[in-house]
Amino acid sequence: MSPPDRPPRRTGWPELPVAVRRAVRDAVGASVVSAQSPPGGFTPGVAARLLLADGRRCFLKAASRSSADWVVAAYRHEASVNVHLPPSVPAPRMWTHLDDGDWICLVFDDVAGRFPSPSWDDGDLTRVLDALDRSARALTPNPVPGAAAVREAFAGVLGGAWEPLREHPALPDVDPWAAAHLPDLIAREPRWADGTDGDTLLHLDLRRDNVLLTPTEVALVDWAWPAVGAAWLDLVCFLPTVAAGSTRHDVESVFASRAAARAARPAAVDAFLVALAGYWRTNSLLPAPSYAPALREEQRLAADGATRWLRARAVRWSSPGT
Repeated sequence: MSPPDRPPRRTGWPELPVAVRRAVRDAVGASVVSAQSPPGGFTPGVAARLLLADGRRCFLKAASRSSADWVVAAYRHEASVNVHLPPSVPAPRMWTHLDDGDWICLVFDDVAGRFPSPSWDDGDLTRVLDALDRSARALTPNPVPGAAAVREAFAGVLGGAWEPLREHPALPDVDPWAAAHLPDLIAREPRWADGTDGDTLLHLDLRRDNVLLTPTEVALVDWAWPAVGAAWLDLVCFLPTVAAGSTRHDVESVFASRAAARAARPAAVDAFLVALAGYWRTNSLLPAPSYAPALREEQRLAADGATRWLRARAVRWSSPGT
């Protein structure tokens, strides 16, 4: 999936309150010479690459409760996770985070990289999959105290999406395969948490604009939704976005090529993928939020990629839920 054509409506660095800019300056130890907002992302607030007076560069993300409480909560969670990420994780190092009760600011290494190719060619997919393997090794066992298990973190998010879509008039047009296989999808979805338990800290929000590639490194960014579970879950969350961006890759074969995937029970993978596809499909049919006009299109593409993968896996389904 490409970064959105219409960027989210974000606040620029100059529009931050003076006190917040001063606090960032004091925390990094230098004044800000220039700021640029990169593409990508779906949250309101500030995202800026900062050039400091001493020549260093860093990346700032910031949000206030006045824009969205959920973003502030996500950034607080991200900060609490990043302080425990070991250096071997392929992720930008967090310099510091500031929280005055209203504004929260996170400052990271600036990664002068590019997004993977839209079609995941030229070795980009392999590089990202290898980085996921490294991340899983570095984050097993989970190093973050109190991190929630996947079955707990996503209990209010996944499960129960397909049944309401039975009556949705748009489903046969936007996803004819799912409309024709609703009994199977509805039967499998409640078992989405089966097999998800494990002791690996997972990113769970990987897509093309959450990955930066330099000539020598891969950086997995935006650790706002991590939870603890089986290592194969990051692959299942990530590969539908690959399927959405290109038909060149057989994502079932790609999945099977990874050691974490070979340890997973097929029925558990099916159930989780079914629930994920239902979540994306349901949300793609909602009105777009004002702060991210392209979000629903991104979710539609992810749902399409998940359906494409499910179609390949469903040839082994003998009866609903098996």
